[in-house]
Amino acid sequence: MRWNTYSEYLNRRYSKKLYRIGVDGGFSCPNRCKNGSGGCTYCDGSGSVAVYQRGEEKGYELKKDLLKARIDSIDNQIKRGLEFIKRRYKAEYAALYFQSFSNTFDSIENLKKVYDYALSLYDFKELIVSTRPDLLSDEICKLLSSYQTKDREVWVEIGLQSGNDKTLKKINRGHDSKCFIAAVNRVKSYGLKVTAHLLLMPSYDSLKDIEDSVRIINDTACDGIKIHNIHITHNTVLERSYINSGCFSTMSYKRHIALLAFIIARLNRDIIVFRLLTETPRARLVYPIEYPDKRDLIENLEKYMENNNITQGSLLLYPKLGVNR
Repeated sequence: MRWNTYSEYLNRRYSKKLYRIGVDGGFSCPNRCKNGSGGCTYCDGSGSVAVYQRGEEKGYELKKDLLKARIDSIDNQIKRGLEFIKRRYKAEYAALYFQSFSNTFDSIENLKKVYDYALSLYDFKELIVSTRPDLLSDEICKLLSSYQTKDREVWVEIGLQSGNDKTLKKINRGHDSKCFIAAVNRVKSYGLKVTAHLLLMPSYDSLKDIEDSVRIINDTACDGIKIHNIHITHNTVLERSYINSGCFSTMSYKRHIALLAFIIARLNRDIIVFRLLTETPRARLVYPIEYPDKRDLIENLEKYMENNNITQGSLLLYPKLGVNR
């Protein structure tokens, strides 16, 4: 491939099939009100749920204030996830992925109980925790680093979304780019790996904004990137805005491929590209309704990059912004 894929990384590291088990740990988000309102303009309040867990997604509400209920649910989700990845993919190894909402938004005592219990259920080769940059104190980083061994990596997924502070304010992220930079530097100081989330928003970010976002990801020495395309789901601020105005700018398939190539060409060569496209259940989508097939996207991106003589890092010519200083 012309970019550094997650599957290639796994093959190099483990030489066996490893798949993630996405888990909802019953966490919430400090950017949302107690009644579930507020939050980022694109967030529908359901969090990210793995495909094989979606049977429980509709109408499912975890009792987030009851630790035992959360742990019982984690037990069931891991059992279901293990059965799924072994049956469908013949997986030999598994990674534990705390995926939904902000998975460090709790007391240290509760975090330790949740992580300890989940990791006790299987010999997971990776622990992956998705969270916000404003929820990564030294105490939390120290706890996460305690789970790292010679046989287990710990990854922290952190949402940057955009390096443009004006855009972050428009989408109501509740933090700025400096907060992201400080969080990555702190997490890396504990020897943990970092994956940055980047959200492509043509309504808000110019090509220069996107390039600046990539620079931040490079300069903070992130280990991975997940690229998402903006879309509208039900029960979001974006949906209400779309209904009222009747217009919203999203990318065409061709533009998305060109923009992916633009980003990858400017990425440090050792950064792992985990994701190229948002995948949301159709029942939750307002606009656009149709999404390209992921395999088709990868095929066409490979062709586009080959035709334009692009590889990861091939246009990495600019100086650093000095964001670590």
